Amino acid sequence: MSMQFTDHVCVVTGGASGIGSQIARRLCAEGATVAIVDVQKDKAVAVADELTSAGPGSAYAFECDLRSNKQISSAMDRIVEDHKRIDVVVNAAGLANRTPHEDITEAEWDLLNDVNLKAAFFVAQAGYRQMLTQKSGRIINIASHRAHTTDGSHLIYAVTKAGIQAITRDMAVAGARHGIYVNTVSPGYVLTPMTAHNLQNEEWLAHMQDRIPVGRLLEMDEVANAVLFLSSPSTTGITGQNLVVDGGWTVHE
Repeated sequence: MSMQFTDHVCVVTGGASGIGSQIARRLCAEGATVAIVDVQKDKAVAVADELTSAGPGSAYAFECDLRSNKQISSAMDRIVEDHKRIDVVVNAAGLANRTPHEDITEAEWDLLNDVNLKAAFFVAQAGYRQMLTQKSGRIINIASHRAHTTDGSHLIYAVTKAGIQAITRDMAVAGARHGIYVNTVSPGYVLTPMTAHNLQNEEWLAHMQDRIPVGRLLEMDEVANAVLFLSSPSTTGITGQNLVVDGGWTVHE
């Protein structure tokens, strides 16, 4: 296994579960020190302990409500204080919704925008500031294929993910001359602990297998592969891009 992230300090939001935890796991397995930033304190600590025990890298948890910019700043400042650098930021935290348009409330709109969009920017901003002093760094924002496609039932989610892509492009241009690479990974339908219950719906599963060109749901590790590729110190010349990991969904007519 490559040890390309040895001596790298990586921040993963939403790292206590799902895709975020798999990204943290893969980074740690390749030598990184991983800061798991998540509101789920107990889960974050458990994942961090597991990854540190497995090595060869290490991980530790920061409890952080991403709706609070004060808590984001505190967590990111502590990471810099402890390690004097941030090499990689992965914004993997996020919420989804399937509320009909006519039933969307202001509270739901604000919640998804706060967690998916506003928090992603302020976490990236904190990382970006430190990376400016280092003249190096990589920021990977997790968006979604729903920023490009729709079934009419993911309005707020799609808006936030499209916004993440806009943030990515703008920050990529601003950071390019400073050695900062900023990209987006957009997963399609991924099998996670939160989506596993859908496998019991045979009609839904058959539809998805027919709709996705590769004939199956994506695995979390396939998304992590894309993130590690864009996080790699050897990946230069790629910035402001959106890497879609959806098994061909968005190109399938």
